[in-house]
Amino acid sequence: KHLKVYVVYVLAATTCSQCSLAMAMEQPKKPAGGAYGQFLAEKRPELQTQCKGQPITAVTKLASEKFKALSEEDKKIYQEKFVAAKAKYDEDMKAFLEAGGEKKAAKKKGKKDIKKKKDPEAPKKPAGGAYGCFLAKNRAAFMKECSGQPVTAVTKLASAKWKELSDEDKKIYEEEFQKKKEEYQEAMKSYVPLSNADTDDEPPAKKRKTKEGAEDAKAAKAQAKAEVKEAKEAKAKAKAEAKPKGKAAKAKDASAGVKLEPAVAAKAEKAGWKDVLVKLAALPDVIAAGKSQTAMLQALEKVNGLLHPAKRALLGA
Repeated sequence: KHLKVYVVYVLAATTCSQCSLAMAMEQPKKPAGGAYGQFLAEKRPELQTQCKGQPITAVTKLASEKFKALSEEDKKIYQEKFVAAKAKYDEDMKAFLEAGGEKKAAKKKGKKDIKKKKDPEAPKKPAGGAYGCFLAKNRAAFMKECSGQPVTAVTKLASAKWKELSDEDKKIYEEEFQKKKEEYQEAMKSYVPLSNADTDDEPPAKKRKTKEGAEDAKAAKAQAKAEVKEAKEAKAKAKAEAKPKGKAAKAKDASAGVKLEPAVAAKAEKAGWKDVLVKLAALPDVIAAGKSQTAMLQALEKVNGLLHPAKRALLGA
């Protein structure tokens, strides 16, 4: 009996010891980025010093250039470092699992997460197209011109100025945007994300710049939407102008060309049928029949001023 109690005690103590060990250990972090990742991690402080005062993308761009410039022998050294780091990770993960640890998959961020982790050194994707470049370049001048006015006045002024530019001037900003886009794509090829980066570490100046970039993109989107709307309205207007006139419009044009004889006009005015008489005189069938305006007025008198019955009475239809 005493032996059983002792065995149970030892097993419980061993299990608790393993649980405590697993709780004390942290899940090993998997190395990423291959040879280039090892090179960037080692040289990052040095590269940041060299790129001080330059855009964030300058670090990864310089790192990419320096790594490409390495000989195959030097690159092999960093490849071996990566292989060693991966082997160490495998050993540490095995020990972690044997100690009772549980491998956790990376958590996916839900909609309720307030802030999303990101690397402040990550290349910034250009947004807003040609208009975005135009707005960013002239923002200071527009803000000065709109001093004391609502915030929306800046984008409104920028939109008006953008519309005034010629196609040649707009092409300059389009080329500038394409250049920025190509630089971003090139930087992303050699970019290795940091696992411990967080937006909370982002300096106020960077956050303000990011906000301005978002505003530029929003303004550019609104500008593009407005231009599409204007184009649709112009197309609809041109179509309406080119559309053949309907019967009512043709009848109105024909009526405008009718000139009543003074005596007939006076009688028709007195009877209250002047407008009807003009319409009757403008009808193609009546014109073709060559009837006099006096005969037309008499036809109206017979049917009490009704247009179509007067036409039938006049033409004998």
